[in-house]
Amino acid sequence: MPSLADQLALSRNRPAGFDYMRIALAVSIICLHSLNVTLGLGRALEILGSFRIGIAMVLALFFALSGFLVTASLQRCKSLISFLGLRVLRIGPALAVETTLSAVIIGSVFTELPLAQYVADPKFHAYFLNMVGDIHYELPGVFLHNPMPDVVNAQLWTVPYELWCYVILALLAVTTICFSRVAYLVFLVIVQVALVSYDVYRWEEVPIQLRPHLLVFCFLAGVGFYLWRDKVPFNRTAFLVALLLCAAGMATGRGDALAPVPAAYAACYLGLMNPRRSWIVLSGDYSYGLYLYGFVIQQCVAAFGPPVQHWYLNILISLPLAFGVAVASWHLVEKHALGLRGHVETFEVAVLSRISIVGFWRKSPEQAEREAVVQPGPINPVRPIVLSGR
Repeated sequence: MPSLADQLALSRNRPAGFDYMRIALAVSIICLHSLNVTLGLGRALEILGSFRIGIAMVLALFFALSGFLVTASLQRCKSLISFLGLRVLRIGPALAVETTLSAVIIGSVFTELPLAQYVADPKFHAYFLNMVGDIHYELPGVFLHNPMPDVVNAQLWTVPYELWCYVILALLAVTTICFSRVAYLVFLVIVQVALVSYDVYRWEEVPIQLRPHLLVFCFLAGVGFYLWRDKVPFNRTAFLVALLLCAAGMATGRGDALAPVPAAYAACYLGLMNPRRSWIVLSGDYSYGLYLYGFVIQQCVAAFGPPVQHWYLNILISLPLAFGVAVASWHLVEKHALGLRGHVETFEVAVLSRISIVGFWRKSPEQAEREAVVQPGPINPVRPIVLSGR
């Protein structure tokens, strides 16, 4: 039976499935948000509550595939300098541009305050903290009369948790846990038991999404599947069983803590499929731009009043606009930021030549075993997924 590693090798370490998944999941988030921005949060939650399994799966898949892909990048990094540097290059510049455009352009156009008062307001200044992961959703006087009032960029709620994923993985690398797959498996089992115990103890109201700590665990499960990729079967039956386990766990929310591992397997299975690439994935990675700009564009459309405040009209108008802006974001900002990767690696080499102790320490036998199984090729090495659904 083929393994995940075998399937990875068949695509020369560049399976198209992950590219299509990112786009599909980003688009699904925009579609889901169309209810929030046209009906208001309360009414939208009433409707979406009937589709809890599918909605919870979206972010679970996002975080899991991010864990798988980012671990592939980590395996090629020599130290935290390149690992964290690449994460910053992928996330930071585009987030900074989006934050600035929202505050300066969108806010100025849609605020109901005089421009001088708008710029002087503390909320305007605080909004720029979004660039460093300190998320603020409001701009003064903006979208006050929308069905979902005040909120400019609700989808940014996952950014801090994605950053936590990277911090945790960095700590696991420094302590060598994620370079010993047996040690990592023990770590994962301990965390799983702790999360189940925590959820049993905290018998509380169930949110429509997975709780943030479970999204982080989806990421960690994706890490585990990458480390054990040569032992995990790539099997359709296993994929269907994983989906059933996710559905069983997420149906009522009481089994959410048991859903991340099967959700991570489902993400890996879908991502490692290798359909023919179309222009939409050959020309760039537009998922991050869709995530960053989707909600604010939807709010701008909803601000034109009742004639366009229908969920289907919001999708028909917002989705093409968001895609166009995402294309611009990739070609004008994100691609150029990633072009700085060479400078990060040069700096890393210079530091390691003088202070070698800052480099990752890998156990030689296990490293040799990993390299013998499959060489980790360039699987989107600097494309971590920070997605939406906030």
